[in-house]
Amino acid sequence: MAARRTPNNVHKLKGTFRPDRHAERVSGYQPPADGYPRPPEYLAGAALVVWGEVEKVMGACNLYTQADAAKLARYCCIEAEFRAAPVEFPAAKLSQLRLIERDLYLDPEARAKVGGAGASKPANPFDDL
Repeated sequence: MAARRTPNNVHKLKGTFRPDRHAERVSGYQPPADGYPRPPEYLAGAALVVWGEVEKVMGACNLYTQADAAKLARYCCIEAEFRAAPVEFPAAKLSQLRLIERDLYLDPEARAKVGGAGASKPANPFDDL
């Protein structure tokens, strides 16, 4: 099975977007500029508080769309459960929480792979040629 194509917004965050490679595939497509996705109707209480915290931290990244709302909601629900009773929290759910965090770029390792505006690029010694 072939590897999945990296989305253009991830290429742009990493600084690896190349119009000659990536722009042809999208042929004029622009991602929706709706901003941060709206929370699903079933999200309430502590899970909605977690949603607000994630929005406050990750909203400016313009990384999520409405298509990511369900995964964000699952993360918020599991995180709210963990905060309510961290001692009794099962290891299987903790593993799921960690995987979802990685998928949503909420852990430091995943964000380091994406890079961003603060990431420094190594100097190319052949730039002057």
